[in-house]
Amino acid sequence: DMELVAKPDSIVIYVSDHGKPMKLTSATGKVTVFAGNDKAEAPLALVGDKLEAKGSFKVGAGVKVLAEVSVNGKPAVAARFTLK
Repeated sequence: DMELVAKPDSIVIYVSDHGKPMKLTSATGKVTVFAGNDKAEAPLALVGDKLEAKGSFKVGAGVKVLAEVSVNGKPAVAARFTLK
């Protein structure tokens, strides 16, 4: 499971396995933020127990985020989020 926390200057993704935080030994990916006609992409970096993207993002109700994440050497998975 992935949980997304979006702020104007960062996007953080927490990864869990059946409700328990997952130990991340390696992780890569990117996020794409769709706000109306605007699109912003940023790479995700492993920071402690979470993945984080730094940048300038438009956040607010209705904004969509696509996260492509590869964790612990496993194939990449995509997750879509809609901000409330």
